[in-house]
Amino acid sequence: MIRSATSLASSVTILVLAIAVVQGLQLLRGLLASLSVYLGQIRDVDSATLAGVIVLIFLSGFAAPVVRRVVGGRYCLAFLAVALALIRLAEQLAPTPDARLATEIAGVVVWLWLLQFVASMSLPSASGSDRGRAVVVILVGLTIDTAIIGAFATLDPGFSRALAPLLFTIALVGGQLALIAWLARNRNAPDSSGELPAWSCCIGPALALEILLFQNLARHVVLVGWELPATFTWLLTANLFAVWIAAFCSVRDSTPPRWAMLAASAILVVCVVQPEHRVWAGFAAAAGPVAIGVLLAGALASRLSRGWGWFSAAAGLLAIPLVLFGWYAPYQIDVPAPQITFPMIAVALLVVSGWRGRTGSAARSTESGRETPSIRRSWRRAAVVPGVASVLLLLPLVLFVAERSPGAPPSDDDPLTMATYNIHQGFDLQGMPSLERILDVIEEERPHVVALQEVPRGWAVNGSVDALSWLAQRLQMHWAWGPAADPFWGNAVLSRYPIVDLKNRPMPNNDVLNLDRGYLLVTIDVNGELVQIVATHLHHVEWEPQHRIPQVQELLDGVDWSRPSVLLGDLNAQPHHAEILMLAKAGLSPGRPAVPTFPADRPRRQIDYILATTAFTVVELRTVDTDASDHLPLFATLIR
Repeated sequence: MIRSATSLASSVTILVLAIAVVQGLQLLRGLLASLSVYLGQIRDVDSATLAGVIVLIFLSGFAAPVVRRVVGGRYCLAFLAVALALIRLAEQLAPTPDARLATEIAGVVVWLWLLQFVASMSLPSASGSDRGRAVVVILVGLTIDTAIIGAFATLDPGFSRALAPLLFTIALVGGQLALIAWLARNRNAPDSSGELPAWSCCIGPALALEILLFQNLARHVVLVGWELPATFTWLLTANLFAVWIAAFCSVRDSTPPRWAMLAASAILVVCVVQPEHRVWAGFAAAAGPVAIGVLLAGALASRLSRGWGWFSAAAGLLAIPLVLFGWYAPYQIDVPAPQITFPMIAVALLVVSGWRGRTGSAARSTESGRETPSIRRSWRRAAVVPGVASVLLLLPLVLFVAERSPGAPPSDDDPLTMATYNIHQGFDLQGMPSLERILDVIEEERPHVVALQEVPRGWAVNGSVDALSWLAQRLQMHWAWGPAADPFWGNAVLSRYPIVDLKNRPMPNNDVLNLDRGYLLVTIDVNGELVQIVATHLHHVEWEPQHRIPQVQELLDGVDWSRPSVLLGDLNAQPHHAEILMLAKAGLSPGRPAVPTFPADRPRRQIDYILATTAFTVVELRTVDTDASDHLPLFATLIR
């Protein structure tokens, strides 16, 4: 009975702390988006200042030993878990970008401290061993986070203003607080008064790789090429297997064998530098989380340090801003190192930590004298946590059942309606998440074809959402994807008519731009007639027409405009500018007065266009008053 009660308390503690890890990941995603969109684009803060801000936030991790002395090691984890839960709820309810940013900064700071206390904790345990429990907590947290993101079709609940995500957050926070109260009543609160393993610096690099690459469900949807439910199932299964391995090492109070460490190191390198091939992408999606779990199990099994572990852990957490800022900085500024350098730094740190930790713990394992359970019994005991967590695999099944096919095409009698909309990565004019409001605008107007610009499909600085598949599913429209900056950011077309062909082409001057551009050629079947849709987003700096003119020339030369065609997009030039006059001279003109589309709150300039060949006449051109993006959507009605 005592053993059963102790095991229950240990399992509840792991669940409580895993949920806290999830809340920290959600707050970090929000912080990255607030820094990138709100401060970087709305407030126009330069990249160097943003880098300094995020580094300062992560330097607060070095204050963890001070927090432990003030609060007391026995109560630190419970106190921080409660604080993190309440801050996460406050972020969901934040009414302004400033309030949201403040809660995200506070939450990430608390999360950095909690991660270190998790590495130092001791749990109620019938076996007397705590080695490996921290790895189990982190991996269970990553698994739950993946499950939540998948259940909400990659839109983090913290980026939603809808009722269902709010109720989910309230329920999760309420359940977590109830479990913490139960642990306190039964005097089973986790104790974090011990020291950290010497190689706790592994936590930061591991989380950096998970956030950027391996737990990024939207990214895997793009790379693997499967629909969301199938990709979700694949990734969640890999997460559960990684938890099983970590739990096995914890049960046996051992480190992964040398062959497993060697395989994990090699696999992790291959997964990060994978060729752009769907088979490799599918392998990386499954193998990456498992490899990270193995290396974490080796690193966090190292000998306890005498104070060094706190510095090691805090310093390692700096890998998160280093990797994330280093990865996305080249889209804004010139960076002397290749983009792959930054995740490879994290890989090197994690591999070294794993091997050093394993080597240092080998002697401790042989000296302990504790009876080790048989391998078969260990696998059975280790399977309890992932076995219970496997209920999460029901979530992809729900997505399979709920998945909707595109609706029937409009009737022959309906005039052809089109729209172009720069969705600002899914953020409104103030920098608040607004993908649901963008959906409402399109849903209310119900255009037959929509060209979208600034569409994120897995950018961590935009919330790691797959905006395209999320919108296409809810609108029940066919979709075409045109990557531009990289495979995960670019242009898209949604269509109520079947898409029979698509091509995506880069612009000729991408080598001189930080943010690559392209154009998407889509052929749709309009009740038996083929119509060509050209969707693009030209260079964004208005006073640099020298970069847009070659892009316009590529459009004119690269597209067969003798076919019935419509050009839609954010051209970042006004009607009297040379770029638009070039298009007009080629016969692409709306033939109507300018319709201002930017900025959304005080539209003074038209920079978004719907231009048709002589096969069509634009009989109506209008906008809708909304600040769901920094641009207004532009709608047109066309007749033959």
